[in-house]
Amino acid sequence: LAQAFFFTACGMFSVIVQIVVMMIDAGFSPITAATAFGVTSLLSTISGMGSGFVAERFGALRTATVSYAGTAAGMLLLAAMTVWPSTLLLFLFVPVFGLCMGVRGPIISAICTRSFAGPRVATIYGTVYATNALGAALGSLVGGILHDVTGGYVAGFAFSLTSIAVATSA
Repeated sequence: LAQAFFFTACGMFSVIVQIVVMMIDAGFSPITAATAFGVTSLLSTISGMGSGFVAERFGALRTATVSYAGTAAGMLLLAAMTVWPSTLLLFLFVPVFGLCMGVRGPIISAICTRSFAGPRVATIYGTVYATNALGAALGSLVGGILHDVTGGYVAGFAFSLTSIAVATSA
């Protein structure tokens, strides 16, 4: 669970903190880029709220796996937009990435509290959740460094997708 939380956050935050700038660099207007990011975040909130229902209906593992696949697809769409900016790719990216972005956190939290129910659950869950914060910090830093060193986003996307693959294997 700690591995999944850590590497998911690494992968997500190496890209999320740069999404608006990526879109602007690709040629989208600042208002379009900010709006797309805002709608993506809104969809993430909605999917996070509904993820428990979906996980109970279809299984936590299946739901998480589909969300990882959607996240990877969203990252690939975002990468494609940096090369071929188009409204079509933007309209595909926002729901795919947004609806998958918020799903895993509640599922991992539920699995953790079920697996370790008892007097130490708060300490165990707190420790597992702390790996999310560490992954977010590392991912943001690495994403920025990779951009600065390479002058582009390709290395950051590779790092992000690799992190998502490692998270999926947990």
